[in-house]
Amino acid sequence: PYQRGQINGQATTGATPTQIAESFELDRGTVRYTIQQDKLRHEGNSIQRPQARKKSYTDADERLLLRHVRTNPKDTYAQVKTACGLTFSTTTIKRILKEHGITN
Repeated sequence: PYQRGQINGQATTGATPTQIAESFELDRGTVRYTIQQDKLRHEGNSIQRPQARKKSYTDADERLLLRHVRTNPKDTYAQVKTACGLTFSTTTIKRILKEHGITN
């Protein structure tokens, strides 16, 4: 944050991004990005990353899936999906099973 403030201070005094980059030994693109993002920062604090996307399934869906697959290991993904009444994709089913050490 301190160096970010110095970069923005030089930018407000009229220094070009190239001049600022040379004085701080940074890449010119880094300086340009820092100056551009300054408008979005509140008092020079870092910008928080966006929240992760919500899961398309609940914990109960996950438990139901795992229980069904452990009791019926020969079922295909389509059969698992219809038996459990799942609405999410086959790729999601594969990812959940992989997280729990169940592979085909």
